[in-house]
Order: sequence, then C-alpha cells, then structure tokens
Amino acid sequence: MKLKVRKSSKNFIVVLILIITAAVLVGCVSGAASEPVQEESAIYHTAVSGADAKEMFESDDQVILLDVRNQDEFDEYHIPGSILIPVDELESRLAELPEKNTDIIVFCRAGRRSEIAANILVMNGYKNVYDMGSINNWN
Repeated sequence: MKLKVRKSSKNFIVVLILIITAAVLVGCVSGAASEPVQEESAIYHTAVSGADAKEMFESDDQVILLDVRNQDEFDEYHIPGSILIPVDELESRLAELPEKNTDIIVFCRAGRRSEIAANILVMNGYKNVYDMGSINNWN
C-alpha cells in the first residue's frame, strides 16, 4: 500500500519540524545560560605577551622562566636564565620549583605544552602562573 501525501501536508510537516527544532535550540541556549560558564584557560592561569614576560623577568630576579619543551629543543635554543622541566616530567619535579607564590612564566615551542604546564602548576597550588605560549614570543 502506497501512502500519498499532499504538498500542503509536506509543507506543514517541514514547518512543524522547524518549529520543534527552534524550540529545542532555544531551550538548550536558555538552559545553558542559567549555569555559570567558565573558560578552562581563564580558571587556571594568565596569558602574558613575550614583551611583558621579558620585562617581568628582567625587572625581578625572583621570576622563574620555565621551559617545558624537551631536552633536545632546549639544547638547540633556549632563553638564557630559563630552567628546563619537560611538561611530561613536571608533576614529578614540582619540588624543584620555589615557593608557590613565586611568579612563574611558562613557555614551550608552540604554546600547547605551556598551557598544559600552566594548568598543572595552578592545580598544584601555584598562584602566579603566566603562560607566554611559544618561545618565539620572547623578543
């Protein structure tokens, strides 16, 4: 048995589907707005430009420049005065860092590892963590 649907019925079904979809989307948006939204990166650390990081480092000898790349990358090029703790070793080597109120500027090759490292530091109680992103941001 073949069911025939008139054109007006098809239009009605399309409009009905659009209305239901819109209602669902509005419900999702309004429901999401009632819950606080937090950006993950905003919770954990502060982004800092290369110029500001350099100024911080040069004006305060207590500021730590933390390079979270690997040893080969560090050997190829590094910022004088920076210390190397690869991101995959960071949690196990936190004792090598000074007290948790020290300003720590984290960087890597492109920015992803520094973001991970900055989050690790803050989750472990470090208060003043700055993510410079890429080493190339250092002027």
